[in-house]
Amino acid sequence: MAYLLVMGSVLLSIGVCLGWACWSLGRWTLGRLLPGGRQPSGAATQKTKPRPRARSRSDAPTKAANKAPSKAQAKPESGPAPKATRGKAATAKASRNKEPTPPWALTRGLSRCGSALPLGLLMALIYGVVRLAEKGMAARAESTPEGYHQLVSVLGVTAVALLALALVSWFCRWRLDRYERRQ
Repeated sequence: MAYLLVMGSVLLSIGVCLGWACWSLGRWTLGRLLPGGRQPSGAATQKTKPRPRARSRSDAPTKAANKAPSKAQAKPESGPAPKATRGKAATAKASRNKEPTPPWALTRGLSRCGSALPLGLLMALIYGVVRLAEKGMAARAESTPEGYHQLVSVLGVTAVALLALALVSWFCRWRLDRYERRQ
């Protein structure tokens, strides 16, 4: 009975995963074939040209600064050295006003892995059921099938990998949203 329960749940999970993959592939294919459907992935994300940054007061040339080089060459400056804290404060202010760098293509690609979380949760649920059945099979007198322990470990590793991919995808989505809000 336990064998039928375990193998039935494994068969059901494989069927759900294959059905999900076929459904996604069908939607993607129809979206590409039908006119007026979804845009290709490259056209959906338009790249913007970086804007020239505004000049601050310290960058703007003045009349005195234009005349100063000829006098400055003749007479060395003996004034007090500027404070180090002023330079740090100016650097911190410039970094706050700095325009963010656009996300890489890898970040954009990983942010589209929205189905990793549901698949990871499904795999974790299946792993839990199969692991519970493995414990039950170990308690009985008969031996478990040869590849069953390997199947359990593969399901566990797959569940952890999918959940890690979902976490990375979430961070990439957060990065893209943050970048788009600043634009």
